[in-house]
Amino acid sequence: MEEAREHPALAELQAGNRRFLARRPALPKAHAPQVAVLACADARVDPNRIFDAEPGALFVVRTAGNVATEHALESLRFAAGLGVEAVVVLGHTDCGAVKDALGERPALPSTARLIRENLKEAKDPTAAARAHAVATASRLERALGVPAFAALYRTESGEVEWL
Repeated sequence: MEEAREHPALAELQAGNRRFLARRPALPKAHAPQVAVLACADARVDPNRIFDAEPGALFVVRTAGNVATEHALESLRFAAGLGVEAVVVLGHTDCGAVKDALGERPALPSTARLIRENLKEAKDPTAAARAHAVATASRLERALGVPAFAALYRTESGEVEWL
C-alpha cells in the first residue's frame, strides 16, 4: 500500500486539513444532531454547506442517488435513537444515479432498482429526482417514526426546493 503522505492526489486534502485546523470551531460535547439528512454521494451535494449547519447539527448519510439502502436505513435508525427531530431526503438536479436508473442498462443495478421503485411515470431526470425523494421520505417516516421531508437541491443555483 502506498504511503498516504506521499500521494499527490492527497496533497490538497492535507493542505485543506491544515486550513481547517487553523479555524476549527468547537464541537458540541455530546453527539445530539437535530436533523438527519439522507443525501446523494455526489461531491457537489454537501448538506453541511448547503444548510450552513454548525458542526454537530446534522447527522448525514450519503449514498449514490440518496437511496435508502439497508446500511443507510440502519444509520438513520441510529440517528433516530440519538433523538433527531426530523429526517430530510435531499435529492438534487443533474443526479447521475437517477439518470442511470432511467437508462436501459444501468451501471448501478441495485441502486437503479431502488430508484425505479419510486418513479411511477417520471421520465425526466429532475421529475424523477423529485418523485424519488418524496417516496423515500414517506418510506423513512413510516420506518423510523420521525417526521421526514423531501427536498431537491438545485445544483445550478444552490437553492433547496422543499417538496
